[in-house]
Amino acid sequence: MTYLLVSNQPFIIKKASMKQLFALTVLFFLLTPLTGLQAQAPAGFTAGHLITADGSRQEGFIKENFKGKASFVFQSANGKKITYGGNAVNEVNVGGVTYISYANDFFKVLATGTKASLLQKVSDATGKVIYNGNEAAGISSGTAGRINDLFIKTTGQSGINLITKDNLNTVGISLFSDCPTLLDNAKAGQLQFTELEKIISRYNECK
Repeated sequence: MTYLLVSNQPFIIKKASMKQLFALTVLFFLLTPLTGLQAQAPAGFTAGHLITADGSRQEGFIKENFKGKASFVFQSANGKKITYGGNAVNEVNVGGVTYISYANDFFKVLATGTKASLLQKVSDATGKVIYNGNEAAGISSGTAGRINDLFIKTTGQSGINLITKDNLNTVGISLFSDCPTLLDNAKAGQLQFTELEKIISRYNECK
């Protein structure tokens, strides 16, 4: 009996090693497609997604040119590249950063919630060609403000509001009328431009 146990020991160890090797092989093949997909991103492109004007979502790779041309190039999984302007999409996410479109311009979402969002203008579409896919569809008149200016958009509001140091409290009286504490702060001229993200957070939490 002792001889059989000793002689079988190498077989047991070998069998266990083969199981481990099989598990590692399966894991390798499961991970390989993901690694391959990531490696397919062409130079200058970043993984992301877009939501078109009709609400459909598409995953792929994105090369943004918001500042230069108020547009971006989207590459789908099959390698096809399409140029989109703000008129053709509602939202684009580039490497985890969300941008929304409004009147052909793009705005970076700095803070958002159920009642309002704080946006930063990242394009100036004034005089730029409006694209519908790869075809030119017209010339944009753009939006108010300059690149890097800040805007507030409230839920249910069709437009956006340009916010400056000088008009914050005045605009706040109108925007925050349903939030007593912020409304009182605005009326007293106490809202601070440097605290805009905190103000939006307070408004979103306001009951």
